Amino acid sequence: MIRFRKLSLIRQILYLSLLMLVILLISYVISNLIAKRIIEVKVTESVSRIFLQVEEKMNSFDSDMEGISTFLFYSPTIQAYLSSDDVLTRVLKNQEVLSVFANTISLKENIRGIQLYDKEGKFLASIGSGSKQAVPSPVSSIEYSNLIDTSLSDSRDSKRSFYAITAPIYQLDSNRLVTGFMGIGRFFMDATNFSPILNSAKVTANSQVMLLDRNNMTIASEGNLMNPDSFRVEEWERNKRYIVQTITLPRSGWKLISLIPRDELLADLDTVKRFNIFTYAVMICILCFFLFIFFTRILKPIKELMDFMKAYPRMGGESRYQVMHHNEIGVLGANLNKMLDDIDSLSKEVQSTQARMYEIELTKKQMEISAFRNQINPHFLYNTLESMRAVALIHEVEVIADISASLSRMFRYAVKGSNFVSVKDEIDHANEYAKIIDFRFRGRFKIIIDADEELLEECMLKMLLQPIVENAVFHGLERKVGKGVVHIGVCRIESNRIRFAIRDTGYGMDERQYAELLNKMKLYHEPGYINEDTDKGIGLLNIYRRIKLFYGEEADLRLESRLHEGTAVYITFPVTAKDGQREER
Repeated sequence: MIRFRKLSLIRQILYLSLLMLVILLISYVISNLIAKRIIEVKVTESVSRIFLQVEEKMNSFDSDMEGISTFLFYSPTIQAYLSSDDVLTRVLKNQEVLSVFANTISLKENIRGIQLYDKEGKFLASIGSGSKQAVPSPVSSIEYSNLIDTSLSDSRDSKRSFYAITAPIYQLDSNRLVTGFMGIGRFFMDATNFSPILNSAKVTANSQVMLLDRNNMTIASEGNLMNPDSFRVEEWERNKRYIVQTITLPRSGWKLISLIPRDELLADLDTVKRFNIFTYAVMICILCFFLFIFFTRILKPIKELMDFMKAYPRMGGESRYQVMHHNEIGVLGANLNKMLDDIDSLSKEVQSTQARMYEIELTKKQMEISAFRNQINPHFLYNTLESMRAVALIHEVEVIADISASLSRMFRYAVKGSNFVSVKDEIDHANEYAKIIDFRFRGRFKIIIDADEELLEECMLKMLLQPIVENAVFHGLERKVGKGVVHIGVCRIESNRIRFAIRDTGYGMDERQYAELLNKMKLYHEPGYINEDTDKGIGLLNIYRRIKLFYGEEADLRLESRLHEGTAVYITFPVTAKDGQREER
């Protein structure tokens, strides 16, 4: 086996092909030897299944007869007739009993007569054919007799087979419980109803199916192989020219026997042999065609693919395998090209990610430096603002007190170290700014906030909302004569995304300004770009850069603006876990 593995693929295929031809020849010889056995086994299995169906039909017939027996012999008329010991009463009821018998005979065509006996087995009443002699008594259950040898005056019936079904009759009380043995009922049956059942069990045209009683006498038979009057199962089972199968019916004890001539089963074997020869010839041709296809469509492309893989390190990263075949080898080559493309893409993505991580760290450092710069003696500034608020309250100037409190809270919010806050904190910060703007412009500008309450506890990046509102006021509303409104909407647009919509009714931008701003946003999005104006405050472009750095491509900032109509800013970012976003607190 090890030596075979060391051979080239071409030699392995040739050896396997020769082995396959030898196997085909051996299989042809063996198939002829076992064909007979296969046919016999299949026929035997088929006959067994058919016999099971026949047995079910016989059981169904037995169940019907049991039901008819119960219906007849436990009817009020028969029960009253057998319960009475008075001869005169029985004579008077005899006609009624015969009427019930006649109705029962009409239920089954093969019921040729019905007899009724008392508990000693003496004859009481009868209709149709059948013996009127006394029968053995008592009878414990329904019994099927053997073949009844009888001569009838009707020449048609004299050619048929008959048997009897005997059933015990018990006395029932008002609760339908058995209180004692009353008599015997007997059906005189015609066996012709079994002929269709036996005929359905024939497998071949010349096979024979027989129904034998417990004495091996033929009750019914379909086929012409033998004289059905006498049959010995043992002799036929030893005869190799026939396939013999036998089952015993459980209720009656009768035997169901199938005889199938072996010659008839194997008559088509020569045809099978010729067909096998033709099949093997076709298989050899297909094998040769397969070898041709294998060498031209598989081995050759595989060799080309292997040559490319060996030469790839020398040719460089831009070279790709040229797919010439539209089969599995072509799919393999295409997947190889895709893998190489993915490797290049991943390499570029790793470099981009590293650059992005560097930018994030750099931005964090810049923010920390800015925070440290803004935190120079913060307690002095807080205390100063609180002192101003206290003086305003002493002099009952509540407006100054409120403005001082709002400015103090805004300052505290801006300089605290965490990069992430809740949506509620960000909205509260914007509200503090709105109070200052309302005081400064004497109610000229209104800032309206409409936020979904379900989103108030979600995490977001700090200082996104107030700088945009500040831009809307100073670059939009303040440049326009008259009153103005800044509307802030916070909603969930998808299952895991939040959108801030900041719309103002201010001055807006012309097409040149709008295009210039979009171009700057594109430059901000380029890896390695450093903003030179970060020391002048957090503007719209810085917000765009921050959300891209912290949220990646899942975040977006979109602008809409028309001159003299206003500007709308839409910020979209994903909802993330609270713990993950507030880990810096």
